[in-house]
Amino acid sequence: MPTVREFGRLTTRQKSSSLDCASISASAFDWLLRYGRGNDDDFPFVQIASPDTISLQNYVGVIETPCGTRIEILPKHVSETSDVTRIRTLLIKMITESLNLRPRRAGNADVAALHMPMTEWFASAFLDEASDLIRRGLRSGYTTTETREPFLRGRLDVARQIGAANGLHQFSVQLDEYSLDRPENRILRSGVEHVAQNTVSPENWRQARELSALLGDVPESGNVGSDFGKWERGRQLADYGRVKPLAELLLAHRLPFATLGDRRGMSMLFPMERLFERYVFSSISASLKPGFKSVWQPNRHHLCSVGAEEWFRLKPDMLVHNEARRWIIDAKWKRLNRDRSANFGLSQADFYQLFAYGQKYLQGSGDMFLMYPEIDQFPEVPGPFEFSRDLRLHVLPFDMHSRTAPVWLNVINRGSNEESPA
Repeated sequence: MPTVREFGRLTTRQKSSSLDCASISASAFDWLLRYGRGNDDDFPFVQIASPDTISLQNYVGVIETPCGTRIEILPKHVSETSDVTRIRTLLIKMITESLNLRPRRAGNADVAALHMPMTEWFASAFLDEASDLIRRGLRSGYTTTETREPFLRGRLDVARQIGAANGLHQFSVQLDEYSLDRPENRILRSGVEHVAQNTVSPENWRQARELSALLGDVPESGNVGSDFGKWERGRQLADYGRVKPLAELLLAHRLPFATLGDRRGMSMLFPMERLFERYVFSSISASLKPGFKSVWQPNRHHLCSVGAEEWFRLKPDMLVHNEARRWIIDAKWKRLNRDRSANFGLSQADFYQLFAYGQKYLQGSGDMFLMYPEIDQFPEVPGPFEFSRDLRLHVLPFDMHSRTAPVWLNVINRGSNEESPA
């Protein structure tokens, strides 16, 4: 399986593979060229670089082509490391935290020991949860079936009985049978079969086949989307809570920020900007003290209005507030540089955007934070940037690995009136 980084290249030429360029088959190349440039329902994740080379865009994850080629795309890491296991571990951590997944897998140790591609790690986590659920006991439920019986049992279906052209010696009845055939279990069986058919890990295949035998009385889902919609909530199904998001990840790709479209096999693809935004949000939310609340992408305000119509909705990545104050936090997946003459790579458009957020959400008074991934050579950006005497913007690094609360978060937690977190 080729492994590259975002913005890497894929070519049909035979050459030694690296994180920046890898060789793929002609059939995989043609499929990516045909479907990877986007359509009305999807977003482009490749661009043509030359007749035999395509360049990837800012998407990460795994994409599988119909010919069976599986391509792993890792983040263009915040440092120049080429340690695939370390980068993959970070990506899995970002996805699990962003989707609020809590698999039983140890995480770093599993990835490092087995050198698992990302999809195989999630498949293994799903199988672990399914195995634990089966060990504790699956929930049964009543299923209504219509049949014809030589004797009367259940409920007589009068309309079908009268309309029967022949076979009046049999009764048309409806039966409520207590069985394992319920939507949640059908999804579980379908997930197990999906892993068994698509995994390249012998351990995952073995475990999936064992679970398939244990689920022999449960049919596969005939309509995955419909069965997810019928998934019940309640105390009786509390044990199913951990396996559902992993099943959605593998079967339905019902993700809050993944790409849409027809994917085959064990594919999952994420826009890196959205993933970074969610990762920052989940990290900050977990670090806040009692009395503070975080809101993901508030959308109460618009930039302007025309009469009674409001135009251009404003959606910062995150709003933190307590009873007394508010703070705006925005995250950008971009590497800053040390070239002060080029404003360290900071975007004027981003500053305009933050200024609008400050006027509408903070009423022109308070502190805002613009987060960038921390790199080895992160510039010493001066600050805070003052839009006015009362409105300030702080440009700060975000540590992708430790997720430790920096000084700016301590300022928020204290609800301090300090003008600068530095």
